[in-house]
Amino acid sequence: MGKFFRWIPSQHAVAALRDGMVSHNQSALWVFESTGTYKPGNNITRGAYLLAYEVTDTATTNIKTVKTINFLDVNYVGESDHPLFNIVKDNEPGAYGIGRHRQKTTNLHATTRYARKSEVAWALGLNEREVGVAYRPEKAWVR
Repeated sequence: MGKFFRWIPSQHAVAALRDGMVSHNQSALWVFESTGTYKPGNNITRGAYLLAYEVTDTATTNIKTVKTINFLDVNYVGESDHPLFNIVKDNEPGAYGIGRHRQKTTNLHATTRYARKSEVAWALGLNEREVGVAYRPEKAWVR
């Protein structure tokens, strides 16, 4: 099983949890893996909750290696022009943009939940005790 994460603005968290690995705006769904070095910065994490996606090994392989296009590739035009591809970026190792036409199939192989406090701490580069209540969805941490 692979594990990926995505920060979602708190006001959209309930819908994102319900919809799983499907973008609300018809573009690529950007996630980052738990084993990668990329972690989004404050502009993305501020006012957001962390969602965790546990995906099958097949889905993990598909996200990371099947039909990928590099953001820096001369053929890359934009997210909406590559809906069948997963987008990778050399400067964000471990981050993946899942193309909109691949999301529903990927979602069939995923379980979506709010991240545990330990996972939020990891994603923020903090100790668990340093994670504030602003990152705690629905007033309770997932166990």
